Amino acid sequence: MGQLESNKSNDEIKIPKRGITTEFLVGIFTLLGVFAIGYQAIGLGGMRFFSSDHYEVKAEFDNVSGLKKGAPVEIAGVPVGSVNRIELEDPDAMVVLRLKKDIQIYDEDIAAIRTQGLIGDRYVKISRGGSLNELPEGGVIIDTESVVDIEDIIGKIVHSLGGDDSLE
Repeated sequence: MGQLESNKSNDEIKIPKRGITTEFLVGIFTLLGVFAIGYQAIGLGGMRFFSSDHYEVKAEFDNVSGLKKGAPVEIAGVPVGSVNRIELEDPDAMVVLRLKKDIQIYDEDIAAIRTQGLIGDRYVKISRGGSLNELPEGGVIIDTESVVDIEDIIGKIVHSLGGDDSLE
């Protein structure tokens, strides 16, 4: 037994030097893949971390029925932004528009909610006014036209055609 003990003390256990292993590379690759998928998911979801190429203005409407977050904002039929959010400010609704930085809105411009086609999605149309006074970021478009609700129009027509039955 004495000889075994002496061999152990003379022979040290040598641990091999570790380099970059295949498992380490696969782990790094997997982490990069997870980050890439997360970044794409956030981008497709509409979240933005760096939004220096856009700014926000607000427009106050009486009725925003059918208008949704993400709806397009157009000037002369050209998309220039989107609806960022819709907030209730009793009794009206405040629509926050996210516009491209290179598009300038003026204080007399008119924001109107329109329908694409006969029964299509709603969008915000901005028509130019007569002023050249620029609306600052976070400013409010004063002149607005709310949704024209076809159900209300049909109801008014039916009511007016029905006449007054109490006179008979």
